[in-house]
Amino acid sequence: MELDHAISDLVTGVTRKWAKQRRTEERSKRATANRRHVFRAARWTIKDAAYDCMERAYLRASGNGRFPANARQIMYAARGYIQDRTGQPLQANYFTQTLLPDYIEQRGTSWNVVFDARGHFTEPHGKTSLPLGTLAVRRYLDGVGRRTIADPALELVASTFPTSGPANRFGAVMFIEKEGFDEILKAAKIAERYDIAIMSTKGMSVTASRLLVDRLHVPLLVLHDFDQSGFSIIGTLRRSTRRYRFAGGVNVIDLGLTLADIERHGLEAEDQRLTQGESTLRLNGATPADIAFLRAGQRVELNALSSDQLVELIETKLKGVGITKVVPDEGVLVTAYRRACQVALLNRALKAAADDAAEKAKSVDVPVDLVDQVREHLRDHPDEPWDGAVAELVINALAGAGSDDRS
Repeated sequence: MELDHAISDLVTGVTRKWAKQRRTEERSKRATANRRHVFRAARWTIKDAAYDCMERAYLRASGNGRFPANARQIMYAARGYIQDRTGQPLQANYFTQTLLPDYIEQRGTSWNVVFDARGHFTEPHGKTSLPLGTLAVRRYLDGVGRRTIADPALELVASTFPTSGPANRFGAVMFIEKEGFDEILKAAKIAERYDIAIMSTKGMSVTASRLLVDRLHVPLLVLHDFDQSGFSIIGTLRRSTRRYRFAGGVNVIDLGLTLADIERHGLEAEDQRLTQGESTLRLNGATPADIAFLRAGQRVELNALSSDQLVELIETKLKGVGITKVVPDEGVLVTAYRRACQVALLNRALKAAADDAAEKAKSVDVPVDLVDQVREHLRDHPDEPWDGAVAELVINALAGAGSDDRS
């Protein structure tokens, strides 16, 4: 009997902490399950829960508003609460593309929310390229029209005149609803031969693309499939929506596939279930013949064209709407001519100066403690790279040598 008590005491002592922990876990599980049951019984929708926690999620994602917050960061900050509150899984796209934009619009918040890039914008002649994301478009637009004609010595390219945005550089933007045609357009030099910027997205135009064309004040040429989505795309770019309200009028020109294009190129249609009503299609520019084709459950993609057909189609449509090369006025051309002369003369002089400098650099005494000096500089300026430190040391050394010569 004493042995039985001893064994019992031993087992109880060994398992006491485990049993306590287990009871705690069970209580926690019951509390969590009860909380979820109560939440679900309240019949909260995902939208209700999202709106209830949206501000908290934004503040958490943005460091209490100190930094921009990506839409998906806000989604992750809100997801746990929403799923607990509703008992339903949260779809990322529904949150970032619908719930969050709707909340911002309805509440009139001034949050600094960044939406992911879903396309690209490229100026002709290799000037500028940027992803169609919120921050990139904001930065680009902030710089449009602000660039001045800098000292030519700092930009030693005689054929390049400094521009920013469409002024004196491109006369229109061509919007393509697909991203896979970049290499074809580059090979055909469409942007360069017609002085147009190219903008492409994955499907429907994103808010950043509409902000861009709204602020550039040049015609927008839209190339799209012949289907209900294609008509929706051009309709969205022609009028304000809940996601974006145009500040001014955008001159939208439809370059999309037409029934005549389909017949001329002998393109094969494919099946598509029509989900839009006739009134929506008419609102987006579809003719009765277009609607009849779509109601028959048919669609034709740009991808049905071969590459040479696509190039021929684009060129024909660009010429048909009067797109021509950009030629600035005489005042700009005179300034550009004189600047190009200045740059050419500078390049000639700099070539001779560079040869002379290269010879002199060979005889420069390099500090024996160069590594230590670089490390010391980087300790004082941790945001700089090592080669920046070397350049600064050289500048200081040359300045010291210059002052010694003057003395």
